Amino acid sequence: MIALDTARAEVAESRSTGGFAAAFAQLFAAAGPAALIREGTAEHVTASCLVVDPAAEAVLLNHHRRAGRWMQFGGHLESADSSLRAAATREAAEESGLSSFAWVSPAPIDLHVHDLAGDFGTCRRHFDVVFAAVAPVSQLPAVSAESLDVAWFPLAQLPEALMPDLVVRLPQLYSAAVEQFDRAAPEGLSPRR
Repeated sequence: MIALDTARAEVAESRSTGGFAAAFAQLFAAAGPAALIREGTAEHVTASCLVVDPAAEAVLLNHHRRAGRWMQFGGHLESADSSLRAAATREAAEESGLSSFAWVSPAPIDLHVHDLAGDFGTCRRHFDVVFAAVAPVSQLPAVSAESLDVAWFPLAQLPEALMPDLVVRLPQLYSAAVEQFDRAAPEGLSPRR
């Protein structure tokens, strides 16, 4: 289980808070460790991961079954997760079907808070911590039980049924992911050309 101090530290590492840093601080102060558990409160932390291929200028997206929209991979924290980064990486692997990533951002690229509507049970608001990962478009994704489809999209040709907040945010998230990757490209991986 992720310790509250670990979650706080990871949230504090985000270079882009989207104006939500205070909301995270308030959630942590009000709910304590329950903020990290789906059943702990109707408002809780989730972790997500935007998978990109900088060389192809493409993003890998999930057509989420419940939401009926395209979005990055992500979801609730699980007891086996040791960090928010580990949860985001697990979610990306489970929902994309990719066997590995060339790189996963050490720090979040964004923080986001959004209300939920529809069939999301007792969940009413997610405090999402967004990480990034790099994989090549040649790595074929697989559809999970949570998805209607999983596909690569060139950044210039995003799907119409994108989550409404991602219409504006996705290009910014992509840029943040590539910028962080270019600064810290692992040995053997050349930065974006």
